[in-house]
Amino acid sequence: MKEVYLKIIKEDLSGILSQVRAPTIIIWGEKDNITPLSDAYKINNKIKNSQLEIISGVGHNLHLEAPEELGGRASQWLL
Repeated sequence: MKEVYLKIIKEDLSGILSQVRAPTIIIWGEKDNITPLSDAYKINNKIKNSQLEIISGVGHNLHLEAPEELGGRASQWLL
């Protein structure tokens, strides 16, 4: 299991981000110390028709730290 995990986190998919055609919302924690906010901006720039939403004061685990705000941001964008 550890080997699979290490392969997954080392895989760089940035080269295919420009192929995403669906409208996309990217929701990121302002204080994410696992995947830096700079990565969110890079992803946003590579995916056409994407919108970046940053939730202030939270880190990597948005679903645990700010579930209501995460759900609210996602559902507003989908409607």
